[in-house]
Amino acid sequence: MMFAFTNVLVRTPSRSVVHGLSSQSGPRPSFETIASEHAEYVAALEACGLAAEVLPPLESYPDSIFVEDPALVFSEAAILLRPGAPTRQGETKEIEGILRGRFCARSSYPGKASPTAAICS
Repeated sequence: MMFAFTNVLVRTPSRSVVHGLSSQSGPRPSFETIASEHAEYVAALEACGLAAEVLPPLESYPDSIFVEDPALVFSEAAILLRPGAPTRQGETKEIEGILRGRFCARSSYPGKASPTAAICS
């Protein structure tokens, strides 16, 4: 089954993005390069007919440009996730309000002390 996407959430890179997690050694990319590539990425999505909602940058979270990591989004629901890296822990809270504005919310499940939240329509 294929899903025809019509909307996309993206986040503007923050200046701190150059300090994000990396498994590569060597020089870090420049903010200007990342910002330019991100602008091209958004333009490509829009050229495909998608409506892009661009979220503001989050300086406190260098990897927050990767909005697909703190939430798994479907056409009728979203599941808030918990990124494993300590530097990414607050990203879920940042995107939660945006997703709650699009779906109804359920944030706990019986028997779970610290559940992953589900947001549904």
